[in-house]
Amino acid sequence: MVILETKNLAKKYGGVEVLNNVNLKVYKGEILGMIGPNGAGKTTLMNLICKLTDITAGEIFYKGQLINDRKPYEIAKMGISRTFQVVKPFKGLTVLENVMVGAFYGKKQAKNKTEARQIAMEALQIVGLINEKDKEPSILPIAQRKKLELARALAMDPELLILDEVMAGLNPKELDDIMKEILLLKERGITIIAIEHVMKVIMGISDRVVVLHLGQLICEGKPNEVCNHPQVIEAYLGNKFAQRGIA
Repeated sequence: MVILETKNLAKKYGGVEVLNNVNLKVYKGEILGMIGPNGAGKTTLMNLICKLTDITAGEIFYKGQLINDRKPYEIAKMGISRTFQVVKPFKGLTVLENVMVGAFYGKKQAKNKTEARQIAMEALQIVGLINEKDKEPSILPIAQRKKLELARALAMDPELLILDEVMAGLNPKELDDIMKEILLLKERGITIIAIEHVMKVIMGISDRVVVLHLGQLICEGKPNEVCNHPQVIEAYLGNKFAQRGIA
C-alpha cells in the first residue's frame, strides 16, 4: 500500500529551481532511505510534504488524499511528523515539557497536561531519555538532543515519520544505538523516510533507497543496488569512483 505519493512535484524560489518533476512513492511499513549531495533538495522535499513551504507545481497524496492545500497543523493531525536537521529545543522548557508540546499537536492531540505528560513519558521511554526528563535540553550532549527531537516527533503519534539527518555528529556507538531504535519504530508499524549522509545507516536500516540530485530523483532500489549504481556514485562521490565502482 502506498502511504505517500508525490506527482510531478516542483519547487522554485524566484528563478531558482530546487525541485523538478519529483515522482516519489513511499510504501506503508517501510524505511525509505534518501541520499544525495548537499543542496540536492532533500529537506525542501520534506518541507513541501509537511507544508512548511508552498508547492510550485505538482501534487502530494497521503493515504490517497490530496494534501496540497493542507496547513502544517492539519498535516500533523493526519499522522505525519518530522525531526529537523538543526535541533532547536524550546528554551525555558525541560526535556519532558519539550516533548509534551508534540503531544498537543499530533494525531492524538492531548486534551490536557496530564494526558500530554503521559504521552511524552512514553516517547521518552522509547528513545531512552526518561532519566533526563527534568533536565534543561541545552545541557544535553548532541546525541541526547537528537533523541529529544525524535521523542517530540514520536509524541505526535505518527504513521509517517520523517527523519532529517538525525545521525549527523554522532559517534559509532551512538549511531548503532539510534539505528536500533529506528528499526524498533518500524516494528511498531511506523513508516519512515530517513534522509541521511551516513552510508552505514542507509545500508543498515533502509528497505529501499532513493537518490536526489539537482532537484531530481535519479535512482531508486535496494540499498546495495543504488549505492553501486554508476550514476549515483558519480553524482555523490565523483567521476573517479564512478569509473572503478564501489564494492
